[in-house]
Amino acid sequence: MNLRIKAGSRILILFSLFSWNIKAQETNEQDSLRNIQTEEIVVSSVRSGTILSSFSSFKTEMITQTGLKKMACCNLSESFENSASATVGFTDAVSGAKQIQLLGLSGIYSQTLAENIPTLRGLASTYGLSYIPASWLETIQISKGTSSVINGYESITGQINLEFKKPNNTESLFINAYTDDDQHYEINITTATQVAPNLWTSLLLSGMTASEVHDENSDNFLDMPNVKYVNVYNRWFYLNDEKGIQSRTGIKFLYEDRVAGQTAECHKKHGVEIPPYGLFETSIHNKNFTAYNKTGIAIAGNEGQSLGLINSFTHHEQNSIFGRKNFSGTQNSYYLNFLLSSFINNTSHRYMAGASFVYDKYNTQFTDNADFNTNTLTHSPQRPLASINRTEIIPGIFVEYTNMQFKNLTLVAGLRTDYNSFFGWLVTPRLNIKYDVNNFVVIRASAGRGFRSPNILAENIGLMASSRRFNITDINDLDIEQAWNFGGNIAFNIPIWSGKQAKLSLDYFHTRFTNQTITDTERNRNEVFFYNSNGTSNYANAWQADLAATIFKGLDLFAAFRYNNNNIVYIDGTRLVSTDLPLVSNYRGLVNISYATPLRKWIFDATAQFNGKARLPGLNGYDSEKIYSPAFPVYFAQITRNTKRFDIYLGAENIFSFTQKEPIREWVDPFARDFDASMIWGPVSGARIYGGIRLRIGKLY
Repeated sequence: MNLRIKAGSRILILFSLFSWNIKAQETNEQDSLRNIQTEEIVVSSVRSGTILSSFSSFKTEMITQTGLKKMACCNLSESFENSASATVGFTDAVSGAKQIQLLGLSGIYSQTLAENIPTLRGLASTYGLSYIPASWLETIQISKGTSSVINGYESITGQINLEFKKPNNTESLFINAYTDDDQHYEINITTATQVAPNLWTSLLLSGMTASEVHDENSDNFLDMPNVKYVNVYNRWFYLNDEKGIQSRTGIKFLYEDRVAGQTAECHKKHGVEIPPYGLFETSIHNKNFTAYNKTGIAIAGNEGQSLGLINSFTHHEQNSIFGRKNFSGTQNSYYLNFLLSSFINNTSHRYMAGASFVYDKYNTQFTDNADFNTNTLTHSPQRPLASINRTEIIPGIFVEYTNMQFKNLTLVAGLRTDYNSFFGWLVTPRLNIKYDVNNFVVIRASAGRGFRSPNILAENIGLMASSRRFNITDINDLDIEQAWNFGGNIAFNIPIWSGKQAKLSLDYFHTRFTNQTITDTERNRNEVFFYNSNGTSNYANAWQADLAATIFKGLDLFAAFRYNNNNIVYIDGTRLVSTDLPLVSNYRGLVNISYATPLRKWIFDATAQFNGKARLPGLNGYDSEKIYSPAFPVYFAQITRNTKRFDIYLGAENIFSFTQKEPIREWVDPFARDFDASMIWGPVSGARIYGGIRLRIGKLY
């Protein structure tokens, strides 16, 4: 074990890459390795559900396995209910697709990583939050603001890094079975075994079915889609201490089939005849194949120096029908990253340098059967409205320097240069500073730039659940999005009583776009326009306060409050209209209380969310009177009974059944000009009672 720890620490940087500064990486790895040598009951008993990192140079919030178990958390989209930093909501009231918000902006401006490999990009981002079972995860790390340049230029508001269960450090067999009163059934399985002295493997399986017809608000639309889904993930881990080599390999396959909208079964349930113009039926099919390898090699005879190579390939297919609109596409993506980790003179001056290569090929088609010249619907064969084929080839080089020569001060400066075959040269500078004032106060500051290529159809799929015409005549003129992010954080460790400390974190981040792709649904209630912002003043401000404390042994408190102030400028010819961003709550509050009896035999969790008002898109042009959604609370509760081999949990979501009234506009006639299911600001389904069991068998590798 000691030899393994020594060799593993030498190449730790290749697998952490950027989420923490070097000092934090070494500290966290040592803590992790010490935990491996202790009994699991000790680790789980002292680890909080949400950890506000004191070591990272970046403002980082970590959701642990303890936090993931506070609610059912069947998949990633349900794993942020105890986080005030990230908010997840539905894109529309039909498809069941969810989107994340970070720093008051859509999740497309944050970068999602799977063990520091970019994931959920392009077509896979539309429904990707539901493709990652929470029971497969060890932790979720949410870093806000500018981050490292090592994994590309796409992070603007922050990064969300997912750490999966490791084949060499998990149960031989783990099963999580879930069901609820909506007859949603799900099972997640992880297995692991050691197949050779230096080789471990694990198989992760997930399956789900939800086929019952639910329409609580009697609008003849399914409240949630009927889904059949299977996900298979095989992981391999190779460790050779003598040669200083670590290698991780994974292969994943996913298939999903979802049916939503109006169905014959839904009409039959309500005793309503199928209208003569037919049903607004929605069917969505997704297939995904991913394969990757991460290999790190310690340079012989050079302590603290190492090489790393990452390869990842993704193929994604999507076919979807929204009434008379069809959207289909394929995406092939390849990612390569070569890294050298070393130091200058001594370990106080470290650097990581390397080269990357990204290949993205998109083939997408969009058709619409509406004849908007006569404002009627035709029944002729569908005609192509858009065929968007784009190939981006992006070689890049980067260097990141970490300076820790001054006591209590850490500086991380990075610069990368990429050439995008579609958009040209892109230069990405980033800087992060952390200063430990003393043992009780830490100050952080950050500044940097980010870019992202717009995929307007996949990213606005919720608008397809409407009668709006997609005005995309200038789609080929859309430029790459680019923005600057500036922010700061001050964290306090406050002594309270009995040797305990409370952690208070205060932060502010400002995002300002130099170019943004505008999705304009307010110029015309029957159309949606896409265009460049052309340097207009689009920005987002986010203030947040977090407090975490153990009141007494067994009782933990986590509270947070976030306030957003956003601005968007619409362009109509020479006219500029500045207003606050629609469908974004102006604040979000969160309180979570957790109590565990001795030895954690019983655990009681309660969460309250408080969501502020959001401006609704104007239906009568830019001069429409501003209308806001109401502020609303949502409550959750769960009871868990733990034993050595299994846990039983019972809980409730949205306890008081708060729902958005009539989430679908003009649902009576889904082929009318004003039909729209995309104006979602709150829950679309009421209270849910759920239960499940977690079973652990075999030893911990």
